[in-house]
Amino acid sequence: MDVPLAHLDRLFDYEIPDALVEDAVVGARVKVPFSGQIRDGWLLELAESSEVANLARLRKVVSPEPLATPRVAGLIRAVADHYAGSWSDVARLAIPPRHAATEKAPQREWPEPKPLDAASVLPAYPEGSSLLEALAEGRSPKVLWQAAAVHGGPGDLIGGVIEAVDATLRSGRSAVVILPTARDLTAALARFRAVFGHGAVGSLASENGRSARYRAYLAASRGEARIILGTRSAVFAPVPDLGLIVIVDDGNDQHEELRAPHPHARSVAILRASREDAGLLIAGHGRSTDAQALVERGWLRELALSPGDARRVSTPVRAVVEQDRQRDPTAARLRIPSVAFRFLRDHLARGPVLVHVPMVGYSGSLSCARCGNQARCSRCAGPMRERTKGAPECALCGHRPARWSCAHCHTSQLRTPLPGAARTAEELARAFPGVLAVNSSADRIRDEVPDESAIVVATPGAEPEAAGGYAGVLILDAEVALGRADLRAAEEAVRRWSNAAALARNPHDGGSVLIVGPSAHPAVQAMVRADLAGFAARELADRADAGLAPAVKLARIVGEGDAVRDFLDNDDWEGIEILGPTEVGSDRWAALLRTPVDRAKDLTRRVKSAAAIRSARKERGLLSITVDPESLEDR
Repeated sequence: MDVPLAHLDRLFDYEIPDALVEDAVVGARVKVPFSGQIRDGWLLELAESSEVANLARLRKVVSPEPLATPRVAGLIRAVADHYAGSWSDVARLAIPPRHAATEKAPQREWPEPKPLDAASVLPAYPEGSSLLEALAEGRSPKVLWQAAAVHGGPGDLIGGVIEAVDATLRSGRSAVVILPTARDLTAALARFRAVFGHGAVGSLASENGRSARYRAYLAASRGEARIILGTRSAVFAPVPDLGLIVIVDDGNDQHEELRAPHPHARSVAILRASREDAGLLIAGHGRSTDAQALVERGWLRELALSPGDARRVSTPVRAVVEQDRQRDPTAARLRIPSVAFRFLRDHLARGPVLVHVPMVGYSGSLSCARCGNQARCSRCAGPMRERTKGAPECALCGHRPARWSCAHCHTSQLRTPLPGAARTAEELARAFPGVLAVNSSADRIRDEVPDESAIVVATPGAEPEAAGGYAGVLILDAEVALGRADLRAAEEAVRRWSNAAALARNPHDGGSVLIVGPSAHPAVQAMVRADLAGFAARELADRADAGLAPAVKLARIVGEGDAVRDFLDNDDWEGIEILGPTEVGSDRWAALLRTPVDRAKDLTRRVKSAAAIRSARKERGLLSITVDPESLEDR
């Protein structure tokens, strides 16, 4: 039933009236009486008898469409158990809301996907051809593919995914491809439909609208759609005879569901590939420590170029030492060092140049021009910022003071220690008069830029495509990206930089990347040496030493102080390490439960049991439970 209470997360028996027998099929949506109310539910099993003597009767079959089939229901149960959540919470994420008119309307015919002429991207990698052969023969390899960071050729990430999907289709099976954002999905859909045919590729994302999303889900459930592309919830798409699941850019935090129990598309894909004996391809220009952990455990095979081979085909990366910026007279009038200025000047003669910055708006932060203290909001003491020039606002509450005043020296003058994308574009436009300057960030994201001389300032994830690739990529404020208050800051910085570098032309066409930041930092050196595997391995080793995920199994409990303490009292937690509770805000406390990976199932089982006890006892207070948290910071 659609009841999120942990202690009611089980099956209930109901009698089916004769009038509903024909429509009451396994997987149907139903309505049932429960505790004096009519509840939504799913019919998961049919039986001739029940151990319960007096059964309540099924009230209504909302739809006889069998969506929660045993295969789908089993996956939902596995995901719920993995994240210590309830079946109904996961079902809401996995199965889209019903759209009655769409369900009753005649559905279009889905043509057979067209075959791909020839593969050229994956065969450029060691064992890439073997991967395609395995998929075409009906086998189910589990692979981590780290694509070279270069525009086109071996760096054509979506091109390689298309080749893997084509090989899977040749075996008579289906494929599901998961992209991190709707913007990525739109770009990938255009390429997939150009190859396989417009009508042969389905899109499954909430951004499509309720009717279109439900129509695509029905096509998958009815066995008509063999290729489904979508965002994180599409990983549940019930395509017939699943042969391959692809997770693109698995380190992107958009793959983690914001609603409880916060499943990550990568983990759902792993569970599903194991349950349905399907292939799994985790593809990206970078690599997450979670994927690296699976490689080191032998669960994933690695498909990547060696650092030496990667340097030969990838866009070359250089770094400017941060200390040079402070001594450089050019930086006094322009915020980039002279080396970066020359980099821009030289590459602009060949085409567009991408300038990658970490912050949106006019200014990422503000400080007092007299005393240098960080500018704080007079209402909530949050940090002040500027999204538009001359309009300071609070980053927390959004307050816009008519006249800001420093609490320390009472001046009203502000300065910008960290310019955002808008100011960077403005400054570079003044430094290069006559050159087109484009700002792609926040609500001004551009999809494409002309293949001509232009300065394109973009934030992570908002980089426009250049038809022939960028002549150069300049990455600014690397120390800011590395200094984020997040345990995954370095890993996330490398992922973002790799995606930006993958937009640059290959070395034979003069493409190059320049990073302005601490050149000796391991993350920057990993980019320079094209050794992301080594960097991920070191990050994983450091996390194992510190007892952090993914080297260990974690559960994070956050809520009001009494609620957290009452939850921890619901189990003795023998064999499980408890860190906290620690106050992390105003009447907001957090505790971490930690155990070795080989005891992961025991931890989630006991967390779920403690949640069920809390629910049954009606313990008060707000509380959230996150298993395998991607971050230990509040977002």
